[in-house]
Amino acid sequence: AAMTMTTTGTPAAAEAQDAVYALAAAGRWLYAGRLTGVYRSGDGSAGWQAVLPPQHEQIAVTALAAQGDVVFAGVKGAVLRSQDAGEHWETVGLALPPPQVVALAISPNFEQDGIVAAATAEDGVFVSGDRGATWVPWNYALFDHQVYALAFSPAFQLDRTLYAGTESGIFVSTNAGRSWHDQPFPRESAPVLSLALMPDGRLLAGTEAAGLLLTDAAGAAWRQVCGNGTVNAVHAGSGRMLALLDDALIASTDA
Repeated sequence: AAMTMTTTGTPAAAEAQDAVYALAAAGRWLYAGRLTGVYRSGDGSAGWQAVLPPQHEQIAVTALAAQGDVVFAGVKGAVLRSQDAGEHWETVGLALPPPQVVALAISPNFEQDGIVAAATAEDGVFVSGDRGATWVPWNYALFDHQVYALAFSPAFQLDRTLYAGTESGIFVSTNAGRSWHDQPFPRESAPVLSLALMPDGRLLAGTEAAGLLLTDAAGAAWRQVCGNGTVNAVHAGSGRMLALLDDALIASTDA
C-alpha cells in the first residue's frame, strides 16, 4: 500500500511521487522505507528526516526491520545495516544477479543469536547469523523462491522455527532456516503477503485476495477471519491484532 507523508528537506515534486513500502519501530524511533530511501521520526521531533540518503544515493527501500539501535533496510541486491539508529549505514551485497529484498525479520533473541532473515521476490530466503555482516541463501527444499513474508516463532530460542509466506502458500523451517518443508495451506488462498505469530503460537496469514486467515492450534487447518481483500501487513500483539486490509486498518481484541 502506498502513502505519502511530510518530510524534512524533500522537494514537493519528489515528495508527491514518493511512496512508503515498509515501516519499522524500535526504541524511540519510527522508520519508513520509501522510494527515496529511509526516513526517521520520533524522539519528540515533528515530521520526518531523511537518514538514507545523505550517505548514499537515493535508493528504493522495500523492506525494514529494527531492534534497539540496529536497523536493516532491504534494497535490490543488498541489505543496508545501521548500528546507530540510522545515523550511519553500511551495504552488504547478497548475490548476483541482485535479488530484490521484499521483507526482513529479526530473531526475537537477536541480542544473543544475531540472526536476521531476508525474503526476496525470486531468490528465496537469505539468513545472517552475525547481525547482518554476512548473508547465506538457505533454500534447501524451499520449492517456491517467490517469498513475500517472514515470521519468527516467539519461542525461536527453543524451537528454531521460521515461517515464509510465498506465491504458493507457506513454508516452515525448524532449524533456523537451513531447510524447509511446506505447511498445510489452502492453495486457492495463495499468495501469502504477510505473516504474524499470535502469542499462543497460532499463525496469521494475510493473502492477496482472500483476506486474513488463521490456523487452528495444530497449524493443520485454516479459517478465514476477515473478508476478501488484500492484507499487506498484519501484527499480533499480546491483546490486539492489527491488519491492513486493502486501504483500511482493522483491529481485533478477541484473538
